[in-house]
Amino acid sequence: MVKSLFSLLSLAVLASLFTAPSNAEEDGSYRHLLLAGGGLNACSSFASDNCDDVDWIDKDTMRTDRYLNLSKKFRSKATAESAWPTYREETRKKVADALELIHERLKEDIVPERVFLREFTRRATQQLYNALSDAEWNRIIDLIELPVPDSAREVVNLDENLKGESKAIFQRFVEMAQSVAGDDQKPTIYFLTSASRNPYDAIDFYSSVFEQLGAEARWLPLDSALVKAQREGRCDELAKIQQEELGAYERDRVHRDRYKEQVAFCKDSDAAAEMIAKADGLFFNGGDQNLTRSTFVKANNQPGDVLKTIIAAVQQKEVVVGGTSAGTAVMTSKPMISNGTTAQAIKEGAIASDPPPFGCDLDTTCPPNVGPDSLTYHPLGGLSLFHYATLDTHFSERGRHGRLMRLAAASSTPLSIGIDENTAMEVNLETGAFDIIGERGAFFVEDAQGTDKAVAGTFHYLVAGASGVISPYGLQTAEFAEGDDVVQTEPTTNFLSDRGLIDSMRILCGERKQLSLLNKDYRLIAQRGESSRVQSSGGECQVINGSIGIAWQPQEQL
Repeated sequence: MVKSLFSLLSLAVLASLFTAPSNAEEDGSYRHLLLAGGGLNACSSFASDNCDDVDWIDKDTMRTDRYLNLSKKFRSKATAESAWPTYREETRKKVADALELIHERLKEDIVPERVFLREFTRRATQQLYNALSDAEWNRIIDLIELPVPDSAREVVNLDENLKGESKAIFQRFVEMAQSVAGDDQKPTIYFLTSASRNPYDAIDFYSSVFEQLGAEARWLPLDSALVKAQREGRCDELAKIQQEELGAYERDRVHRDRYKEQVAFCKDSDAAAEMIAKADGLFFNGGDQNLTRSTFVKANNQPGDVLKTIIAAVQQKEVVVGGTSAGTAVMTSKPMISNGTTAQAIKEGAIASDPPPFGCDLDTTCPPNVGPDSLTYHPLGGLSLFHYATLDTHFSERGRHGRLMRLAAASSTPLSIGIDENTAMEVNLETGAFDIIGERGAFFVEDAQGTDKAVAGTFHYLVAGASGVISPYGLQTAEFAEGDDVVQTEPTTNFLSDRGLIDSMRILCGERKQLSLLNKDYRLIAQRGESSRVQSSGGECQVINGSIGIAWQPQEQL
């Protein structure tokens, strides 16, 4: 297996060498897209863990938590037979007992969600908690959640952010929108929550973020449930459709005003086009890229009218588009990744299928031949705003190099890009010019090839401060970053689900030309050759034209 892995590496090096600078006409500093890798955490009244100081938070006027009602009425509703499938009857009864136990222990009807979670994960109910799928847990929370007070909103305070890079990335998107609006007026940014199971939870967050940074911030209430309601003429039944499509229960009760706003939007067929016409920037949230795709792409895989309008506006430089996490992954016109781990991808391959529900193995809701860790993808891409490459996010932090390479090899995609957390890549769609900003870097994979149990390809890794030009076939030019801000995390060699590759790759900027890592039954080899260039920046090793391979090699098969 090791010998075959070296053979794949050799082929990858020959297949894709760093090319000469492109003669494409440059278009100054204009950037059409901002693609963030996720992890854009912000200090807020609802997420005080991200704050340097919390004295500014007023619990009387700001939303600081989700509150749950543990009274008998609400416990009964959350564990009613009608809310649970018959094959989960035993689990339903155990949940009813657990809720009663927690209520007796706390001796209170109204409790914050974080207190409820702490109690549910204590020894007596820990095993039950671990046996619940995400869909089941979300249903419980939804059905016992108290309505959100109209006067209590989540408030963001970017000045108290623990991570300055998050603020800088949001600020950069506002600047991009300003370039569309002109210098004489505030930019107008419409943000979408279409990737969320609950479309209302993040509205206050994005409103507060963009308003603090000097923009007019407004919610564009499009999501897959609303699109279905419009298509079927069922806007007044939106709550029922949210339950069917999103697995979100009683949002009309919990978010009354926002729900009414969305129903009114649903009944106005011209509202979306009017909002997009007013927008200088559109920002797509994180969550599930498949939900955003189904919002804008029809069942026959043709773009809907709203997506056509957005694409035309981007091409004409009438609006810029940004996204984070799922909001980035969905931008591609290449195969769109939707689920999976590196370990399962290398071992099992890539599956053209809808993504499995989280925890589907626990409540037997996995699609046929798909497990919770399977690599799934949509072969016809996402929103098709980014035509250069397949995109992946939360990249180095979750060790997703192998899953991206497997998809690239299986789909014969020439270029794939993975963007680290708290990092963004801003791109000019006409010239391919890009800049990397934020905390960490972006990983480029070219001409990936694979066998049943191994993948390999040519790779480049550039960190914040780097820039260059890409084409649909690979990296054309690149300028290394020269920063000195070291990533403050404990190094690891775990390349299956952590930063093991990036941490270990630092030796390639020294005298070593090759690294070899073993993690469980998987081996990774990365190397630089005669055509490679390397340069350190902030303690990380930037590499151009390296080669990498990952193989599954269980001992019993060696």
